[in-house]
Amino acid sequence: MPSDTVTPPVGRSLVPLGLLLLATQSYQLVAFPNVLDSLRTEPGWHLSPSTAGLIGSTAFLGVLAGMHAAMPLARRLGLRRTTLAALLWLTLWSGVSALATAPWQLGFLRMLAGIGTGVAFPLTLSLVKESATRIGAARQAAAPEGRRTRAAAATRARRALLIAPLGIPIAGFVTQNTAGVLPTENAWRLLTAFGAGLGVIALALCLWLLPRGADMYVLDPGPDGLRKPSRPVIVWTAVVVTGANLIAWSGLTGLDSVDLRFNAALSAGAVVAIFVVTAMAMHRSETSTSRSGTARATMAFILLYPPTTVLTLAVVLSLLAGQPLSFVMPLIGVWIADGYCRSLTLGVAPRVLDAFPHPAVQEHAGTVADAGHITQLPPPFNPGPQCDGEFTTPPRSNLP
Repeated sequence: MPSDTVTPPVGRSLVPLGLLLLATQSYQLVAFPNVLDSLRTEPGWHLSPSTAGLIGSTAFLGVLAGMHAAMPLARRLGLRRTTLAALLWLTLWSGVSALATAPWQLGFLRMLAGIGTGVAFPLTLSLVKESATRIGAARQAAAPEGRRTRAAAATRARRALLIAPLGIPIAGFVTQNTAGVLPTENAWRLLTAFGAGLGVIALALCLWLLPRGADMYVLDPGPDGLRKPSRPVIVWTAVVVTGANLIAWSGLTGLDSVDLRFNAALSAGAVVAIFVVTAMAMHRSETSTSRSGTARATMAFILLYPPTTVLTLAVVLSLLAGQPLSFVMPLIGVWIADGYCRSLTLGVAPRVLDAFPHPAVQEHAGTVADAGHITQLPPPFNPGPQCDGEFTTPPRSNLP
């Protein structure tokens, strides 16, 4: 496993960076619901609304594959290297997607780009949480009671996990407004290319700001092996996503609304997966005691979340203002993208989304907060039997 040496700059800068990273990683998912008119005018493609949605849905399969590859890759390469590689992969295939010359190429390239999103999403959340936890613990290190230290670390970690995902609805609002001012003929290519450009910016900032190592505890599925999804669960999730999309593509062609046919074929599988994957993850956790408890925990996880609240408010206000479905459906698509990525993260790395940080990080004594950064200290000094009880400078052999 790579070294866990932590170098500045880290700390508070990881929360806004995480917000930008999650906006970048979700961009291709939240932008696609805005490009139906552009895809239908693409010369020689002759796409129906349902077929256009089915093409876009391949990205969700890529995200599924990437999520389940993230943990093994991070353990082998480290959080920083894996996150950078995933961003590079996402940026590369997003840019190539803008050059697709056939529908099948667009679907295949979106699936490849989705792999980068799936790998990077849980790792970004883990880096944000780990950094916030360390700062909270370090800034309360002088407190006499360990409980106060843990509470501060838990509060900071919880706040970080609430702020960073707001990048997803921000990306949705930006793409929706941007699509409205672009020429219809090239809107889907331009929006896709913008996502690749955003990836370049995010990659450059990550090279500067991401720590060179971090604790891997958040990627541990826990002592209970049942919390780790098995390969059949992964395969059946892919089957559910694909099957629901195919049913929506072939069975809802009679709907009068073009936007409903498009978005049903695009997101039906993701919506089903949100509830199925979350329910399975809650059932595997040690906190689930009954079916009713699992159902309540599932609904709370899906609905009680800041991005969900923001999007729900936006949808309600849009409907009250008389906005057409072509305006409202992309907002619902943002909620679907957020819920899909979070539910898969809960399934593959439950500790990433735990509100309470791991004790190993809370009680870590080798770091202190310095202007929002984490600075590595020498190993702790263990006094010998002749020590006078005062904390003195450790002997030279104990220094790095």
